[in-house]
Amino acid sequence: MPGRAVRWYRHALLVAANAVIVGLFVFPLIWMLLGAFKSEADLLSPDPVWFFKPTLEHWRFIHDNWAVERHLLNSLLISVATTFLTLVLALPAAYGLSRFPIWQKDAILFDILSLKMIPPIASIVPLFVLVRSVGAYNTLAVLIILNAAFQLPFAILVLKSFIDEIPREIDEAATVDGCRPWRVLWKTILPLSAPGLICCALFVFMFTWNEFLLANTMVSGDTRPLPPIVGLALTHRGILWGPAMALGVVVVLPVLFLTFALSRYMARGLTFGAVKG
Repeated sequence: MPGRAVRWYRHALLVAANAVIVGLFVFPLIWMLLGAFKSEADLLSPDPVWFFKPTLEHWRFIHDNWAVERHLLNSLLISVATTFLTLVLALPAAYGLSRFPIWQKDAILFDILSLKMIPPIASIVPLFVLVRSVGAYNTLAVLIILNAAFQLPFAILVLKSFIDEIPREIDEAATVDGCRPWRVLWKTILPLSAPGLICCALFVFMFTWNEFLLANTMVSGDTRPLPPIVGLALTHRGILWGPAMALGVVVVLPVLFLTFALSRYMARGLTFGAVKG
């Protein structure tokens, strides 16, 4: 009986701890969602207002004054194109590093990892000068290329770990059947690593969607994606909390939808390269 009581208390403590952790992450999202439908008076009330009459004034404001649909489309185009370009470049590189005997492979992998150690802000000034000098400033293409360059090391390392878990005997069987390396990659490795590809694509999409520094530096005006638009809530009158929360909902919802829609593949992808042997 004492043993069962200890197990029950341990289980209750674990459930309570998980509930607290989940609450810490979920509560700000719920508060932001509620604030997007509150009036200005309810938002600025010194006491929290839980019951209120919903209003769409903040949504009309970001539609009429911030052209949120245009910036949402920019974010979608940049994130989708960056994800596609990153995977197209990362998959062959990861396949080559995983399957072929390359001179100084460990040094190459360390160099790839080292690229992720460089903070983007350290290179933003020379990148800005380069972009202005080639006439690419204020174009969606420059954001796609730069975001893909920053996400490429992460994608290569992640995809390599997935490909490492695919038995080499499958490659050898395909080679015996007459497949060249590119055909082995396309017909064998690509289908088997689909969970890892989807997981990697989701992370690259999220990183690009939330990227602020490049989006705030390399483009301006109507070319900007969503994250820099949040800064418009800082005005000489103070912070426009209602429009900021409404825009925050617009920024968060696509990523939440993708995460829930692809959660099954994401779980498989996160565990696909986790066990060796």
